[in-house]
Amino acid sequence: MSQLFRLTRNVRLSGVRALAGIGLLAGVTALSGCQLDTISGNTSPQGLVQFVNAAPRYPTMNLFIDSTSVLTRPQAYDSGSSVYVNALANPRTFRITAGTDTTTIASAQLLVANMSVYTIIATQHATGAGLLILPDTVSPLPSGQIGLRIINASPSAGPVDFYLTSTDSTLTTPVASNITFEGTSGYILAPTPNGAALRVRITTAGTKTVLLDVDASSLTEGQARSVLLMDAIGGGVPVTWLAIPDRG
Repeated sequence: MSQLFRLTRNVRLSGVRALAGIGLLAGVTALSGCQLDTISGNTSPQGLVQFVNAAPRYPTMNLFIDSTSVLTRPQAYDSGSSVYVNALANPRTFRITAGTDTTTIASAQLLVANMSVYTIIATQHATGAGLLILPDTVSPLPSGQIGLRIINASPSAGPVDFYLTSTDSTLTTPVASNITFEGTSGYILAPTPNGAALRVRITTAGTKTVLLDVDASSLTEGQARSVLLMDAIGGGVPVTWLAIPDRG
């Protein structure tokens, strides 16, 4: 079963789902506008940071930049948010807390570049959480191409392989292999589907066991998307996912 995303809360669905949308994050309205043209309307040097809570253990997480609380997010299955960050010469410190607890669970530093977009992902560890910061500023893609990136934020999935296929269910050679927890595939370029079938399939590394099967056939020329692989609501498998619009 294939369904297109709408600007509503994300609901975990089974089967094949669509990685379509015109700059949409799967069910997350706040992140749909995280593009460079949004930043360019502001006069001071700044970047844009989008925050996703992908740690099922924590129903609510808070993002601090330096000592300032800037965002409070439920789990990614509900929504996500973005915030402008001044681009300064010194690195900014990002840290997260859970609920009303003021204890820092994880932190990381980032030198924010002007006119750049970043995704910050809270990931679940055996104890506590991690903080993954990824650049989402994508240069224009070559003519006739789309870009896809897998982000593995699912500790239960373990290392995974990434396949791009048509309607044929045969899995031959992955376009990226052994993507470990908190790792990424980097952006993989593919010809624009132009209505033809294009499926993103994620398997357990070294096997043909499909963990995720996503319909990417509605992507249009120049679009780039990240597929964020996450544990199920409450943790564990089956895995779920979000699509992050990196360009277009």
